[in-house]
Amino acid sequence: MTTIVAFLFVLGVLIFVHELGHFVVARLYGVRVLRFSLGFDPKLIKFERGGTVYSVGIIPLGGFVKLAGETVEDQRTGAPDEFLSKSKWVRCQVYLAGPVMNMLLALVLLTITLSRGADVPLYESSPPVIGDGRQPRRESGPQTG
Repeated sequence: MTTIVAFLFVLGVLIFVHELGHFVVARLYGVRVLRFSLGFDPKLIKFERGGTVYSVGIIPLGGFVKLAGETVEDQRTGAPDEFLSKSKWVRCQVYLAGPVMNMLLALVLLTITLSRGADVPLYESSPPVIGDGRQPRRESGPQTG
């Protein structure tokens, strides 16, 4: 059970950081974010702030950021705060922000881990030892000869 909880926690952190990347870059470029969700429906927690609905779903295997005018199927008005109203370069940056945030998280965690030091395995600093150095023991029994 502990392994499952630890797995879901780590997965949740990865998903949160990934979606946060999309969210922050979209907001920096003035794209309206309609929803920021961790997990999938049904919702456990839901609140609205600044025109964005934040939610945590009961199924913790993913997440998403819903942007205004994100797809051609969405009802679009051509407003400047819609995703498809932005340039291709801006849209590319919003798309790439999630994976880049995951790579930055890995880099930060690796740096923290390695800065704490690590034990050097004994085989890197000592000659190999075969056996434990004692003479083999002969079994006693009837001798033929």
